Amino acid sequence: MRDQGRAPLLELKDVKTYFKVQGGLLKAVNGVSLTVHEGETIGLVGESGCGKSTLGKTVLRLLRPVGGQVLYEGKDIWAFDRKERKAYTRQVQMIFQDPYACLDPLSVIGDTVAEGMDVHRMHRDKQARGQEILRLLTDVGLNEGHAARFPHEFSGGQRQRVGIARALSLKPKLIVCDEPISALDVSIQAQVVNLLKKLQREMGMAYIFITHDLSMVRQISDRIAVMYLGNIVEIADSEDIYLSNRHPYTKALLSAIPIADPTVERTRERIVLTGDVPSPVNLPAGCAFAGRCPRACERCRQETPALREIEKGHQVACHLVE
Repeated sequence: MRDQGRAPLLELKDVKTYFKVQGGLLKAVNGVSLTVHEGETIGLVGESGCGKSTLGKTVLRLLRPVGGQVLYEGKDIWAFDRKERKAYTRQVQMIFQDPYACLDPLSVIGDTVAEGMDVHRMHRDKQARGQEILRLLTDVGLNEGHAARFPHEFSGGQRQRVGIARALSLKPKLIVCDEPISALDVSIQAQVVNLLKKLQREMGMAYIFITHDLSMVRQISDRIAVMYLGNIVEIADSEDIYLSNRHPYTKALLSAIPIADPTVERTRERIVLTGDVPSPVNLPAGCAFAGRCPRACERCRQETPALREIEKGHQVACHLVE
């Protein structure tokens, strides 16, 4: 859980990440401001193509923004010297969406887990290296015998555990989890989420948890940020997003979550959005959601709403929030 009295571990200030495409600039991330504190989990949700993964890659220094700042422990990550860059690559890690494609099919699991440690020369001899591999595999629910196997010998859930062990090998302070459960069966998803929560309690790292699974993100997140077409439209504590959401897009997303009670499921109101998602290359004037919003007025179509705090810790980008 975040500590409001301390400076954030990571801070994004009006970050913009664009791509040159035929016809203009694709504004994948279009002015995002966000903070992540030590030991906190930020859930990042939204439709496919809204900019979630691009934002994660920007945090990891895989994509350079065209505007704004990404501050890590108070310093711009693009102003780092060589020593600071090396430290940053150790302290900020990633868990990938596809637990098979991100593993080298020709390397045994032990070498895959130790790859980062080898690059950063973290162990003085093979014995210490082997002991650390065993510890990491044990931490994620695997065993010593798994170290000598290849990726194709594992199930999807086991491969994702290998990916988690690899991310943990460098003792990071922040892990970007990019759709880490979407390729897994539902029962395995719960196991992986519970594992991530357990490891966070024991090691204290922060997560940016990128997903489109709105029911699962509630279980792991301290705060949830809702993205639409490159912008955050609402951010609040996890329970506030589900119980006191204020943005029309958030309401529509949450209304699509199925409920196990068939009586409630039959009678509850669903919000069905009409219209098409605008092109991120040619964004409309005003609010990007106005063309699909059932409450939109003329002001919405002319003036872009700013993300503003309506209650302590609850920010919404909507003219009609009152």
